[in-house]
Amino acid sequence: MSTVINQAVVAPAATASEAPRPPWRLAFTIAAIALAFVTLVKWYQHTFSWTVGTDSFSPEFQVYWMRIFYAQIIGLPLLGAIGAAWLWLTRDRDIQNLPARDELARFYAMFSILVVAAIVLISALGLLTEADAAWHQVVVRDTDFTPTHIFLFYLGVPAGLGGLVMAWIWVHTRLPYFANRVSLPLSLAIIGFMMAGPVVAFNEWAHTFFYAEELFGAPVHWFFVLAGFFLVFLIGFVIQCVQRMYELTRGYSLEEVEREMGLTSR
Repeated sequence: MSTVINQAVVAPAATASEAPRPPWRLAFTIAAIALAFVTLVKWYQHTFSWTVGTDSFSPEFQVYWMRIFYAQIIGLPLLGAIGAAWLWLTRDRDIQNLPARDELARFYAMFSILVVAAIVLISALGLLTEADAAWHQVVVRDTDFTPTHIFLFYLGVPAGLGGLVMAWIWVHTRLPYFANRVSLPLSLAIIGFMMAGPVVAFNEWAHTFFYAEELFGAPVHWFFVLAGFFLVFLIGFVIQCVQRMYELTRGYSLEEVEREMGLTSR
C-alpha cells in the first residue's frame, strides 16, 4: 500500500501541472476488493456454521474451522510484522524537504484510504457481529473457538490492529508534519483498539464459566463498546491533518490555482 501511495499517487502529482487530487479510483477499487472478501467470509460462515460448526469434537469442525483459525493466528501477525518492518526500513530519509505539493497529495491519499477503511469496517461489523449474535443465541457453545468468533475475533480484530499500526508508521514516516512529533489522537485510537485483545480473552473466559449465550447484552460485552469508543480519537487526528492541509493550500497563489483548474490560459 505504501508503494502504491508513494509511487502511483504521489510521484505523478509532483511533476504534473495539475493540482494533486484524491486517488478515488484506486480507493474504490480497494474497497470493492475488500467488500468482496467480507461477502465471501459471510457466505462461508452462513453456509457452514449451522451444519459443521455446532460440534467442536467432530472431525469436520477441525477441517472447516480450526484450519482457518490456525492460518489466521499465524499468518496475520507475520504479515503485520513484515509490513511494519518494511514501512520503517523504506521511510523517507529526507522527509522535511518533501515538496508541499507532494505532501498535500499524500494527505489526499491517506484520506482516501480512511474512506475505504470506514466502508469496510461498517460492512464487516454489520455482517459479522450480527451473525455472531444470532449464532450464540441459538447454539450452546462447547469451545471458545466458535465459527463466528474465528472470523470476528481472530481475523477482524488482528487485521484492524495491524492496519492501524502500519497506518501509524506510515503517517509518522511519510508526512513531514508528523515526522518530529507523535499524533496523540491517532496513538490513543490505536491503544484503545488494542484493548480489544484482553477483552476478547475475558469474554471467552466468562462465557465458558458463567455467562449464558442468550444474554448478548450481558455486562461482559460492554467492554467491546468501550474499546470501540477510542476510535473517536480519530476525529482529533483528522482535525490535525485538516489544519496542516490548510497551511499547505495557502501556499498556492490564486493565479496558480486558476491555471491548474484551466480557468486561465497558460
